[in-house]
Amino acid sequence: MKKRLLSITTAMILSQQVVAEPELTQKISNLPGVESIVFDENKNVYFTSLQAGNEKDDGSIIALNSKYEFIATIVNGLDNPKGISIKGELLYIADMTDLIEVNLRSGTVIKHHVESAEFLNDVAIDKSGNVYISDMFTSEIYKFSDNKVSKWMDSPELENPNGLLFIGDDLYIAAWGYFNKNNPMEAPFGRVLKVNPKTKVITAITEEPLGNLDGLQLDNKGQLIVSDWKQGVIYSVSMEGEAQKIIDLPRGPGDIYYSKKENKLLIPMAIDGEILSLTE
Repeated sequence: MKKRLLSITTAMILSQQVVAEPELTQKISNLPGVESIVFDENKNVYFTSLQAGNEKDDGSIIALNSKYEFIATIVNGLDNPKGISIKGELLYIADMTDLIEVNLRSGTVIKHHVESAEFLNDVAIDKSGNVYISDMFTSEIYKFSDNKVSKWMDSPELENPNGLLFIGDDLYIAAWGYFNKNNPMEAPFGRVLKVNPKTKVITAITEEPLGNLDGLQLDNKGQLIVSDWKQGVIYSVSMEGEAQKIIDLPRGPGDIYYSKKENKLLIPMAIDGEILSLTE
């Protein structure tokens, strides 16, 4: 009897240690300089930003169907488009020193120039429809409200913010790591941060620096998913700041997208010009 109980207990312990390995299930190729991807549930369409090459104004936003097949170019002639966010019929894109606003119904494209910006990177929208844009080179966040862009926060404590995500009323930040003199590849690691928009108090979610962080999403378990561009790592981060590596990748995972419906993570890989699909 004792031997049988021991074997059952051992089996239970071993079964609790089994963790589902993530699986790369698909590669969507021929996407030069792909940086960001979002999904429009109403249209059943993905929008993705292509930075393309080094030619002036060769960047674009394209639409893909649910099978990741090309539908159309939504806007072209962009400089270096990165983060995308969507609200209703309006698509917002961070494009170096401009916030691009696209009306998907009318096709109208408006460039909101941000005078003091250097490297606009990601876009997030709060419950009231205000748009927030990170500037990774100046460690600033801008706010677009009432058809006007203004500087909202300016602090080295933002650790050169890259990815932005609203969860409830709080703005979460994937920080690249504070640097100056336009030398991001030599930057120290950044942390996952949280900002209270009313008080502008900054709280560190990860107490220790985690990486040169880029994309930021929230999964079905209430965990943050964070991409580390320079090290090529995807992390799962609890709200208490505990980080666990999900997968190692080549350098370059950018502004990721998580589908709660499909429990699937889409990972733009700018250097390789492809999007990876990761499922558990």
